[in-house]
Amino acid sequence: MDFEHRICVNEYGFYCVPVEYDNREIPKLLADGAVYEPGTLQLMRRRVSSGDIVTGGAFIGDFFPALCEALDPDARVISFEPNPLSFAAAKQTIALNGLTNVTLHPVAVGEAAGQLPLQLSRKGGSASAARARIVESGDEGETVNVDVVTLDSLVPADRQVSILHLDVEGFEKPALLGASRLIQDNAPMIVLEAEKRWQRNMYLDFLGEHFPALGYRFCGGMERNAFYLAQDR
Repeated sequence: MDFEHRICVNEYGFYCVPVEYDNREIPKLLADGAVYEPGTLQLMRRRVSSGDIVTGGAFIGDFFPALCEALDPDARVISFEPNPLSFAAAKQTIALNGLTNVTLHPVAVGEAAGQLPLQLSRKGGSASAARARIVESGDEGETVNVDVVTLDSLVPADRQVSILHLDVEGFEKPALLGASRLIQDNAPMIVLEAEKRWQRNMYLDFLGEHFPALGYRFCGGMERNAFYLAQDR
């Protein structure tokens, strides 16, 4: 590896943590042997059934050991991470744990294929790390152009998907629009980063507008995340 890093461990496995990320929330928790969003992980592990979990951005792969352990033999974790340093760390997390049922792609996801700037640091040089996000232009701190694909193109049509989990820093709506086929075909449990009530209501309205036949309903919030289930699921 060509970046300075440390190896952390918790009850689920081992994690490659770039030293550059030491001041971020997740690396601090991992350094203490703790689990980030343990309730969300436990719920996803219980709800996965026999299908795949589509999750991203992956950051350093801190969800991978727990989720991969809960899968049926033929199921997979399918993930993405556009930040080059985070992607490299996540690949090492996969290797450290000997995970063979996860596929990780070095891309962002959106409504259509293309390229967009990913903000790696804010103006003035403050590192975004886990909060790296797609921005409208390349003049907002340090950015790097990244490939954007749709989740419908990333996830093969013959895969059964039980859970769609997105933490993409405000880019959730384009990501969901790019997953129209995946959602229509599978009606997965959808987990979105949405800490505020207005955010949770906004996504409920969005799902109702774009996937009315599935009858998605808001089923509660936990650890900054909102959980949506389709009718009769």
